[in-house]
Amino acid sequence: MNFLFEIGLEELPSRYVDEAESNLKKIAEKELKEERIAFSGIESFSTPRRVAIIVKDIAEKQADLDKKSVGPSVEIAYKDGALTKAGEGFIKSQGATPDDVKIIENEKGKYISIEKFIAGKPTKEVLPEILSNVIKKIEFEKSMKWSDRTFRFARPIKWFVTLLGTEVLPFEFEGLKGGKKTRGMRYFAPQDVEISNPDEYVSKLRKNSVIARKAERKAEILKSIKENCENDGDVAIINNYLLEEVVNLVEYPFAIKGEFNADYLDLPEDIITITMETHQRYFPVKDANGRLTNKFIVIRNAPEYSEVVKKGNEKVIEPRLADAKFFFDEDLKGKFADNVEKLKEVTFQKDMGTIYEKIQRSKKIAEYLADELGYGAKKKNILRTVELSKADLVSNVIAEKEFTKLQGFMGSVYAEKQGEDKEVALGIFEHYLPRYQNDILPTTIEGALAGIADKIDTVVGCYSVGLKPTSSKDPYALRRAVQGIVQVALDSKLELNYEKLVEKAYEIFAADKKVLDKNVVKNVVELFKQRLSNVLGEKYSKDLISYEINLENNIVKLNDRLSVLLELSKTENFETLINLLKRVKNIVKDNKDEIKISENLFEKNEEKAIFNLGNKLELLENKEFANYIQVLLNNANVINNYFDNVIINTDDETIKNNRVSTLKKLEKSIDKMINI
Repeated sequence: MNFLFEIGLEELPSRYVDEAESNLKKIAEKELKEERIAFSGIESFSTPRRVAIIVKDIAEKQADLDKKSVGPSVEIAYKDGALTKAGEGFIKSQGATPDDVKIIENEKGKYISIEKFIAGKPTKEVLPEILSNVIKKIEFEKSMKWSDRTFRFARPIKWFVTLLGTEVLPFEFEGLKGGKKTRGMRYFAPQDVEISNPDEYVSKLRKNSVIARKAERKAEILKSIKENCENDGDVAIINNYLLEEVVNLVEYPFAIKGEFNADYLDLPEDIITITMETHQRYFPVKDANGRLTNKFIVIRNAPEYSEVVKKGNEKVIEPRLADAKFFFDEDLKGKFADNVEKLKEVTFQKDMGTIYEKIQRSKKIAEYLADELGYGAKKKNILRTVELSKADLVSNVIAEKEFTKLQGFMGSVYAEKQGEDKEVALGIFEHYLPRYQNDILPTTIEGALAGIADKIDTVVGCYSVGLKPTSSKDPYALRRAVQGIVQVALDSKLELNYEKLVEKAYEIFAADKKVLDKNVVKNVVELFKQRLSNVLGEKYSKDLISYEINLENNIVKLNDRLSVLLELSKTENFETLINLLKRVKNIVKDNKDEIKISENLFEKNEEKAIFNLGNKLELLENKEFANYIQVLLNNANVINNYFDNVIINTDDETIKNNRVSTLKKLEKSIDKMINI
C-alpha cells in the first residue's frame, strides 16, 4: 500500500520550490521512522503550486516496541529501602509504578530499570498527527499568515491530498480537510482532478497539464526549446542558474521564440543577456556562427503556443533594452575615472569605511605585493587597476539599472572605451575572479594582484571589526575570498607568503580604522590554513597536507612540497619512513633539555650513523625540499637499524640522555621539513 500526501498552494517563489520539496521528504522520513512506521522508500514531487510525497509500501501499523529504560543507580534511587526523589522522578517519567521497577546489573554496578511493551497502533491513526508535525516543521526564509489563520507558510495552503491506498485518510489542518482531489494547471485544465490511488498521481497530473517531477519538467523545457526554437539553426544560450529558476516557475513548459530591434545589438553582449536573463527570465539566442542575435526564448507556463504571449513579451523586452542603452550612453558621456571620487559617498561597511577608503588600503596592499613578488615594472598598471576597480559601482548601468551581475565587466568596458591600457581594463573585470566555484581565474597580473589586495582587505577588515564568519553564516563571503586568493596564487604561480600578507593588510587597516579584535592575524592565518586544506584536498590526502600545512606559508611552495610527497608516497618505503619518524617523535616528545651530544659516548656504529644523518639533513634544510625528503627516504634503513640494535633506555643515565639527544637533533631537523 502506498500513501500520497500533497500540499496544494498559491504559487511559490521559484527559490522556495526545491527547498520545500526536499524538506517535506526529509521531515516526513524522519517522523515516520520515529513513529516506527515502516516503508520501502519516499518519492517527492514539486511544482510552483504543490509539493508532494508518495510513501511506498507503507506498513499498516506501527512496529511493536519492547522499551527498556535504565534509570539512576540503586544507591541513588533508594535510601533506607524507600524511593528517593530521583527514583520517583524516573518512574513517573516512564509512566510506570514502583511495582514495574527491575534491578539490572552491568560493569558499572546496579541500576533501576523499567521495561514496557508498547503495541503498535494502526498507521491511519498515527498518520494525521505526523502530517501536522511535518507541515509545521517545514521552514522558509520568509513566511506569511493569511485570512484568519494563525499558521505561517511561504504561501497560503489551498488543499491537501491524503490518499492511503484507495481510501482518503481523515486529516484536517487549519480548517482544510484532506481529500483525493488535486488541481490541474490553472486556466488549461480542471481544478477538480480526482486521484483514485497514489500510483496514478503522476500520470493523472500530466493529463491535466502538470509535470510533477522536476527532472521531467527540465527535460521538457530543453525538448521544447530544441523543437520550437532551434529548428532554424539558432542556438539557445542556456545558463544553468536560469534553467533552475525557470523550471520552478512553470507546471508545463512551452518554449516560444521572440525578437527585438536589432539596433540594440550595438550594446555590449553582457548587458543584453543580463537584461534578458535577470529581468525577464528569457534565454538569449545565438546564430549558427556563435553571434548573439536579436532573438530570445521565453518559457510559457502552458501546454501550447500563443502568438499573443509572443507579441506581449516582445513589447516588454524593448523598454528594458532601451533603458539599458540610455544608461550605457549616459555613462560614456562622463569620464570613467571621475567615478572614483564619488565612491567617497558609498559606505562599504560602517566600521570599515567607504569604498573609496577601501580602495586606498587596497592600493597599499597591491604596492606591497608588486614589490614582494617582483612585479615592480607592472606597478603603475596594477595600482591603476585597483584605483578603477570599483568605479563602475556608481555608474548608471549598475547603480540605477541595478545590473549588479555586471560589476567589473562594465568597468572593463568603460575603461577600454576611454583609452585605459587593455590590461588595466581587463584587470578591472578579473579582480572579481573567481566569483563562484569552478569560475575562470585572472589571466593578467593586474587582475590577480588587484583581486588579492581587495579580498585580503575585506577579510582582515571584517575580522578586525568583529565580523568573523560563523559555522552557519558568512555574509561577507570571507571563506570564498580566502579560497579565491589561494586559487589565484596557485594558478598564477605567485610566490605568496600568506602570513606576511595578512600581517601587512592588518598593519594597513589598523593605521586607517579602529580595530575591535586583538587576534586578527592569528585568526585569519587559521582561516587560510582551512581554505588551503580545502583547495589542496582536491589533489592531496589529509595526511600529506597535515605534514606540511604548519611548516610552509608560501602557497606555491606548499603545493610543490605536497607534490613531492605525493610522488614519494607511492613508493613502498614511504609508509615505513613515516612510522619510523613517528617513533622518533614519541621517544623525544618529553625531552625538553638541550644536552650537548658526545660522540665519545657512542658504543655502536648505528649511533654514529644516525648522528651523521642528522648532520647531513641539517645542511640540506635550506635547500631543495625534494632533495631533503629523498635523502631522508634513502636513509630510512639508518633509523631502522638504530632502533633494531640500540637500546635507548639503558641503565646508564648519561648514555641514555646522549642517545635521546641524538634522536632529538634528528627530529628537530626533520620537524622543519615534514611535521608528522
